[in-house]
Amino acid sequence: MSKNRTTIAAFIAAALAAGTAGADSLIGLQLVGPSTPVTVGQTIQIRLRAKQEPQSKFKFVGTKFVAIDCILGWDPTKLKLMGLSTSGSVPLLSSYFPTPSNDYTGINEVVPPQDGTGLYYALAPLGNPVAVPTTGVQVVTFNFRVESAFSSATINILDTLTVTTPADTIVYDGTVPGLDVTGSITSVTVVQVPACPSDLNGDGTVGAADLALLLNQWGGAGSGDLDGSGAVGGADLSILLGDWGSCGGT
Repeated sequence: MSKNRTTIAAFIAAALAAGTAGADSLIGLQLVGPSTPVTVGQTIQIRLRAKQEPQSKFKFVGTKFVAIDCILGWDPTKLKLMGLSTSGSVPLLSSYFPTPSNDYTGINEVVPPQDGTGLYYALAPLGNPVAVPTTGVQVVTFNFRVESAFSSATINILDTLTVTTPADTIVYDGTVPGLDVTGSITSVTVVQVPACPSDLNGDGTVGAADLALLLNQWGGAGSGDLDGSGAVGGADLSILLGDWGSCGGT
């Protein structure tokens, strides 16, 4: 019996040691956003999810986490980060953007960050790592406000970023201290409701640029066919001129 216990203990120790070189499972990070088009002025929710990605039949490491460092990137002219929410997320000890005085990387210039990059920390309860199934768990929700007209805008999880000190997006394993079990990372793209059909270039205003696009399509098919007749003509020109100026949708 003693020999069997020793053999099992040795096997587990060897498996854990092997995990420090390559985890049995990885934990991927994914951003999930609205499934429908957004509008200017709308506050949207972008959820950060963690999902287990099995690498072998053994499950000693890479199935739970104690901490996550996540670096975000977005276009601040399109989207403004308003803050975060823990509603609907797994229970955590801490879920926050470190303040500039506590952010050794220099990424967060204010809280919440406004310059298009931000560092987020998630810390599991002490002694109770967060289990991550293959179906995934929600870690946190980031709230963004749509600031301007655009056809699409992407919010990225950045692998690495250097401002004052190099920083990485990392998922720390819940079994082997300090083990990096970061798997795949997935960004999210949101699309916007066109301000109005006559805004052919999507800049939020019907003007000379849209008129030029319509005239270039004259007599043929294209986005300038505002009345749906199958060809761009005088009726479409009248619609565009009637919408001249800022579109109501913005």
